[in-house]
Order: sequence, then structure tokens, then C-alpha cells
Amino acid sequence: MLDALIRREFNRWAEQGRGRGMEKRHWEITRQMIELLNPGYHDNLLDLGCGVGWAVRVLAERASRGLVLGIDLSDRMIEQARNSYRNPPNAFFLVADAARIPCQSGFFNAVLSVESVYYYPNLEGAFAEVSRILTPSGKAFFLINYYKENAHSHAWAKYIDIPLHLLGADDYAALLSKAGFRRVTHRRIIDSTPLPEDWTPTLWFPTREAQLNFRAEGALLLAAEK
Repeated sequence: MLDALIRREFNRWAEQGRGRGMEKRHWEITRQMIELLNPGYHDNLLDLGCGVGWAVRVLAERASRGLVLGIDLSDRMIEQARNSYRNPPNAFFLVADAARIPCQSGFFNAVLSVESVYYYPNLEGAFAEVSRILTPSGKAFFLINYYKENAHSHAWAKYIDIPLHLLGADDYAALLSKAGFRRVTHRRIIDSTPLPEDWTPTLWFPTREAQLNFRAEGALLLAAEK
């Protein structure tokens, strides 16, 4: 039931063209996360909740001799991802649930997720699946803007028609440890790029000050190792 609600919501986002805007909004914090991960040429990588695939394309260029897969519950998002003319030959996309990843155990060197984990209906199941598909020394990076310590994001739940997990850094760390990760750390990633001069209000950020305050808290980055 929740899967259907989530698919419908993000299919609507895809039809409205919002998938493309995610790259612009999330690029700087994602770039920093990828630099911290520092994927190798031969790494196999997975992007959970890949949307229209912009991060997959960046990762596929970095891991040019590996396989990079993006999965998303929204078939419309995946359709747009597959239809991009910018896809490298080692980039692939599947419609799939994070708690039921259709991949063999121990295949991926790293799993990344940008702004998707708080939508997962079965968060414990998703973390267990990530642990299953990682190599014995694999890493998982989760980038999250909607979290307990950032009060400037809490109003978002009013504008989304699906339930969200509002958890803190320690809550996520405990769930990852329970899923079998040996070492879990967290830090903040700050987007310090200037807001554009033609910035306009949105539901999420009704004032310029609101967005600046949100940015000052930073995105939560969880890093987990097998």
C-alpha cells in the first residue's frame, strides 16, 4: 500500500519535471559526498532512490570500468533516467524497492543514497538489504536533509502526501549497526554556494532567510562500513 502511494507521488513529481530540479538543488552536497567516497575505476556502485539518474551518470564516469546501477520505486523517474542521452555505457536503471534489491549478495563496493531514505516504508529492511549486497569491505553513504537536528526542514512533511521518517543522526546510526554495519559515523555537509540573485520563494522555503538557515545546518551524511 505505501509502495503504491510513494510511486504515485514520485511519478507525479516526474511528470511535473521536478526530477531535473533535484540535480541543481542537491549537486553541491552530492559532489562533496562523492569526493569523500572516492570511488575507484573498477568499483560497482548502487544509487538508491536515483530519480532521473543524474548522480548515476556522475558515478559511472568515475567508476568507468565498473557497473553503476540506479534504482527507484518510481517507474516514471526510471523511464526519464533511461531516456537520457547522457548515460555512459556502464550506467543502468531498474524500478525496484530498496527493501527488495534484485541483485546478488556481495556485489557492490559502495551504495549511495541522496535524499531518499526518509521515504522508505521499511527502513530496517532497506538497511539490511544494503548490507547484504555490499562486499565484505563495502561502504554505504546516506545523504539526508530531513532529519531531527535540522528544525528548518521539519515543515516539509506538510507538503508531501506520504509519511516521512523524522529521525536523528544517532537513530540512523543505531539502525545501521543493527543491520550489521561494523563502523558507522556521521557528519554535516554544507552547501556554501551563493543563492542566486533571482531566488524566489517556495513552499519549502518561503523566505530567503529560511533557506539560508536550512543550509547553515547542513545535510546529514551517514557513512557505514561492513
